Amino acid sequence: MSTLTRLRRAVGMRLELQAVTKHRSRLGRHAAPRYSEYLETCRAEFRGAPATTPELADKAREFEDKGFTSFWTAENQGLADAMLGKIRREEANGVDIWDADGRYCDEIYTSFPEIEQLFQGSLGAFLTSVYRAHFKMFFGVLYKSERIAAAPTGSQLWHTDGGPGTCINVMFYLKDVSQEDGAMECLPWDASLAIYRKELCSGEIQRRIRSGENERDVKCGLYLDEISKSYRVRVEQPQGKAGLLVPFRNNILHKGGYPEAGRLRYVCVFHVYPSATATPFARYRSAGIAKTGSYPKDPAASF
Repeated sequence: MSTLTRLRRAVGMRLELQAVTKHRSRLGRHAAPRYSEYLETCRAEFRGAPATTPELADKAREFEDKGFTSFWTAENQGLADAMLGKIRREEANGVDIWDADGRYCDEIYTSFPEIEQLFQGSLGAFLTSVYRAHFKMFFGVLYKSERIAAAPTGSQLWHTDGGPGTCINVMFYLKDVSQEDGAMECLPWDASLAIYRKELCSGEIQRRIRSGENERDVKCGLYLDEISKSYRVRVEQPQGKAGLLVPFRNNILHKGGYPEAGRLRYVCVFHVYPSATATPFARYRSAGIAKTGSYPKDPAASF
């Protein structure tokens, strides 16, 4: 490798790391800024102060600091109980409501009016407080997790989603959740960033990927090794009663959904983005929020 090539790679790596740090996204220094710029546009268009409480304001600050937080309200537990009650009635009646991946087969927003109540309530207030702008839902899915495989796979391993830094993922637990139920584990942003820096700067990791090893396996192995070795005490695993909400940035390291044998985890997962206009609840009531992609290619798109 020539000196010029090494220099270019070093400069490119430094620019990528700067972009990740600034935009909290692994999309790259060319794509990531568009989403941050759109967030600023949304904030400029927003009128009025977010309708929040001191507790939710504290949670928004914790989210900004760590990249995740969690909170529970009795109202949200009522919504979760109602949703789980409908699901269990369907299961008891033999209705085939889960696909091979444990995902609820029907579109969830039009199936469960409780979801709109959730976003009209404390969750919506939290999101508006974080964004300091309106929000819109890119998609929502509902999962039933149970111990099937002998070892965790996919999102049950440490990973990042790799989407825009303005995306807020929200987990909404429909039943009480504990470590035994596969509650999600999160690594704060500063520690996640340190591991990503090591990944990007590791010639060995890049060599293994270029040689044909499965990229996800290589990266997940690195994340597990680094967390086990240096960051185990930093891992947090929010647990609690039905109705627990866990908002988190999609680019923190996280894993979950591998419960103990005989335990079940029912959870909704939403991907939310800032919006320059008010949340289009009427549209969601008719069109739903089914998943159509990993992230919006245009941050200003209507969805």
